[in-house]
Amino acid sequence: MTTSFAFRSLGLEHGDAAALLQTGVRTLDALPEGGASLRWYVAQQPTLVLGRGQAAPTRLATGLPTGLPMVQRPSGGGAVLMDADLLSLDVVLPAGHPWLDGGLSEVFVHVGHAWAGALAELGVVDLEVYDGPSTARRLGTPREQLLTAVCFALPGKGEVLHQGRKLVGLAQRRRQHGALIQCGLLRRWDPTLLLQVFDPVQDPVHQQDGDPRAEIWAEVRSAAVGLETLLVPAPDNTKIIETVERWVMRTLDG
Repeated sequence: MTTSFAFRSLGLEHGDAAALLQTGVRTLDALPEGGASLRWYVAQQPTLVLGRGQAAPTRLATGLPTGLPMVQRPSGGGAVLMDADLLSLDVVLPAGHPWLDGGLSEVFVHVGHAWAGALAELGVVDLEVYDGPSTARRLGTPREQLLTAVCFALPGKGEVLHQGRKLVGLAQRRRQHGALIQCGLLRRWDPTLLLQVFDPVQDPVHQQDGDPRAEIWAEVRSAAVGLETLLVPAPDNTKIIETVERWVMRTLDG
């Protein structure tokens, strides 16, 4: 292992989603040479977070919680709901770090394998680090557009799946001096609010059997899974952080 690339842990933060995301950008901008870091955070207030470049939904369903904030993160991909059910991790890497060798998406494989090793140690079985192509299509059919709009509805390279369902999502932001890889671990998965925001055409409660919209909603619901569904009782965030950080160093050691 190259000592200058050892990770430093910045611990776990709780706070406003917009401020937490902005701190990740500042951490990348202030990156000292060789200063790889791991920074964990949980949003205190539910917040709709759009991927970088993702258009805000033009239609909002009635009956959504009032005052729901909406912000944009610095990395790409689809929307997530940042709340207590999503444990987020920023992996900040300086230029020249061995994980940044190769194509732009290769870093996801390293990060994904560290997550998969840690989750397996915690007791999750049947895990897969996805290595296929992305199928996200923002200009595709209505079904493809909805799946693309919701981050956890489609797998991307390096993301961790349990029996085909996404458990850990990944996105990144590159700068000349380094990279910010943003990770999200689902503790629980309930995409109802995301579906209402991005596909408010019909209320699924009133849909008829065989309605194609109901089938798409069901597809999104089955696309991901939370840790608390897979492990009962599930480990707390402190245990998860300790285990993932150990596996990050083990993966770097090769």
